[in-house]
Amino acid sequence: MQVAKLVVFGQDELKQYLRLFSEAIRLGLRFHLLIEGPPGTAKTLAVNRMIATLKQDVGNVPHVRVTGSQDALPSDLIGDLDIGKYRKGEMDILEGPLFRAHGENVPGIVYADELNRFSEYTLIIFTEIMAEWQVSFPKTPLTKPLRANVIATMNPSDIAGITEVPQHIMDRFNARIVVNYPDKATELRVVDQHVTCYYKEFAPRLKTFFSPLVNTTRAMRKLGISLGPRIYLSTMDLLALELSSNGSINRETVIQHYENAVRSRIGNLEEDKQSEFLSTASIALRGELGERKK
Repeated sequence: MQVAKLVVFGQDELKQYLRLFSEAIRLGLRFHLLIEGPPGTAKTLAVNRMIATLKQDVGNVPHVRVTGSQDALPSDLIGDLDIGKYRKGEMDILEGPLFRAHGENVPGIVYADELNRFSEYTLIIFTEIMAEWQVSFPKTPLTKPLRANVIATMNPSDIAGITEVPQHIMDRFNARIVVNYPDKATELRVVDQHVTCYYKEFAPRLKTFFSPLVNTTRAMRKLGISLGPRIYLSTMDLLALELSSNGSINRETVIQHYENAVRSRIGNLEEDKQSEFLSTASIALRGELGERKK
């Protein structure tokens, strides 16, 4: 299986609205979609698959992906005054990355990943694109067309490092959908696809750990920490590398790698809370592996 062939399991509503977004592109209509959900719910994979399919059907569809950051300024996205021309008495703009999404035959696509990590000052850019398919440059009389539809993803408000998107910006989206973690059967399909895709030769030896890792991750979510599929997928990556380099793995190695995969997701917690959470995760996984062994 090639990486490009990875599929999104479940998330039927997400797929439905991505089909509508694609249809709007084909018809040359404005349509803007906001997708909200915790990390690891296949938002980015689904959007990338939609864009790839659209390009196969329609041909070249200009698109650009920008990722939210509190430090991003409007000029980082739309460009800035061309100082060279300004000194000659001309006024023009050095276009920023968003203009790579400008479409002539069909609207292009601006994919704003982690929208709610942009500052409100920078978010205003997306409002004008969605409302008028154009961009006005601050402190200049210049306005340039940017014919593109916006598809944005964002994390829930309880995740660190994000800002609340103002209502007047939310109003510009045609639809806002909420996705969540899939059921256990779907998560098992996700990990199976990952291992088969990247580590096919080790798949038979790793398969025994699918259920314990998925069960533990699902149980730990109930403690209020957003642990998505990336936790057990990262653990599988580490276990496959262990098999490749050492030829074997044991229960303690599985627990060690799982703890460190979890640790990378809880860095915003206080140190004592991290220790408590990791201890609980270790005990839970040890129990799952013990049950599996029996």
